[in-house]
Amino acid sequence: MKKADKILIVCIMVVSLFLCIPLFFTKNTNTYASVYVKEKQVLRIDLSKDQSYVVNGKLGKVHIEVKQKKVRVSQENSPHHYCSKQGFVSDTNVPIVCLPNETVVKIEAEASQDTVIQ
Repeated sequence: MKKADKILIVCIMVVSLFLCIPLFFTKNTNTYASVYVKEKQVLRIDLSKDQSYVVNGKLGKVHIEVKQKKVRVSQENSPHHYCSKQGFVSDTNVPIVCLPNETVVKIEAEASQDTVIQ
């Protein structure tokens, strides 16, 4: 490996790290959680307000709790209680899925408007 190859590798690494910086410092201020029962949205929750909600799932009531911009299923009627054991979720890539109740809680961010097509 020549000296120019090493310089090129270091430059590529520095540029890639520089391009990743915005990923760590962007924050979604307008986030909300959507609750779906049988693939139909039944509730939209603002995550900036700490509160508890109840929706009717297939097997009974599903209790949803919002605290510190995180959401969780606190109580539900399913055989193994997997969705309530999952705990708090704050990432948009991690949904809370309760298959026996056919209930899904997804965290979504408000889409920013980039362009307007007329």
